[in-house]
Amino acid sequence: MEQVSFTPVGIALKQHELYGLDDNLLFEQATNLRNDIIGWSMENFILDDRQIDWMNQQDDSFTIEFSKTISDGLIGRYDFNIQFSGPSEVWKSKRVSAKASGPVKTIDIFVEKYP
Repeated sequence: MEQVSFTPVGIALKQHELYGLDDNLLFEQATNLRNDIIGWSMENFILDDRQIDWMNQQDDSFTIEFSKTISDGLIGRYDFNIQFSGPSEVWKSKRVSAKASGPVKTIDIFVEKYP
């Protein structure tokens, strides 16, 4: 799988790549993501040290819920919408949430960056 930037465009490219897989390979990717979201993210996205550090600092309740939401969305072939807010140069801390959106089959991801 190709590494892409962690931006809305990169995420759209990754979604296109993943949804080009057959169901078994997509399920394998979703399982890998659910079991190790940090490792999976590092294999699939170009992340800087601050982004990796941020992921490593999150507690289990966040990573478990977030990875479940994302992997379920992959298996269901949901669309992923990502919105970034806050200064683009700030990566000290972020608030990230993901939720499934009704019958439209969309996962909305909000990343709020703040100092």
